[in-house]
Amino acid sequence: MLNRRDLLRLLPASVLLQATGRGATASEFTRIDTHIHIHQEAPALLGALEATGWRGLDIVVCPAVGDEAFDLDAKLAATREVARQGGGTLAWASTFDARGFEDPGFVERTVAHLRRTFDEGAIGVKIWKTIGMAIRSESGAYLLPDDPRLMPVYEAIRDADRTLLAHLAEPDGAWLPLDEDNPEYSYYSRNPQWHMLGKAGAPSKEEILAARDRVLSRFPDLRVVGCHLGSNEDDLDALSERLDAFPRLAVDTAARVRYFARGDRDRVIAFVTRHQDRILYGTDFTFRGGDEQAAARSMNARHELDWAFFASEGPMEYEGRPTLGLGLPESVLRKIFRENALRWLPGLNA
Repeated sequence: MLNRRDLLRLLPASVLLQATGRGATASEFTRIDTHIHIHQEAPALLGALEATGWRGLDIVVCPAVGDEAFDLDAKLAATREVARQGGGTLAWASTFDARGFEDPGFVERTVAHLRRTFDEGAIGVKIWKTIGMAIRSESGAYLLPDDPRLMPVYEAIRDADRTLLAHLAEPDGAWLPLDEDNPEYSYYSRNPQWHMLGKAGAPSKEEILAARDRVLSRFPDLRVVGCHLGSNEDDLDALSERLDAFPRLAVDTAARVRYFARGDRDRVIAFVTRHQDRILYGTDFTFRGGDEQAAARSMNARHELDWAFFASEGPMEYEGRPTLGLGLPESVLRKIFRENALRWLPGLNA
């Protein structure tokens, strides 16, 4: 385990001032990153979060689609251990394997599995874009979020007073031609399995989101956080309408602050201000092994950049693009970076 002096060497200068108690401002408070993926021993990362006054939610995902081997139990166990080692720095969210949705006993096994993870401390459940975009029935039809066999799963999450974390669908670029005019060209050219244009029988983005909305209608008392701005990052008007229609829906900013940064600043400020109680800060930071100190520096730099974008007003660069900070008031910053997380994710470490 690195000592505090070693940890502080990992930090950007402005974060270092806060961590050492110098340069403190009225905006200082414990901030929460509600969308992190750390599923292996990572003392430097945990120490960096602690040193900079951050807390987080470590989310397990089941990415398996076909018949490939995937040891979900091992990943859950590793995540529980990371949370234990963090001593309160990280809470965690579980998930389930949806591939066997047509098998006899799927519902009973899945609900029992989730209840075990709740007993072990999971405060939420993640469903991923494999539902709607990859997993298929024996007939070839895509599994959608409102499939009847998933209804008891949502009911169990609701009854246990846990939060459903829903990454369903993707940015519009997943359904656009894969060329340099596609704003997500870099990602889908490297991950063509998630580029949906031209896939036979594949649902449209709106069909997936409409299926999610039917779940929200059926379970009006189920807390749902739509990850990645609820996959409406390309259309804040549509997202605003959904937030108005479903009072138990919130969204996180994981990997989508860049959409705010390259959008119309006045419209973004208006959207964030209007829905200030429904937006949770998250990064989608993922540690895949390797140089842990470099990963800690990257995580800290992301936190610092995003905070500067939301909190400052002046010109800045965001991922190489010139933009202007939003300059949000402290009352709104506290909600986005802390208070909303505590309200929408009961059990989260404060």
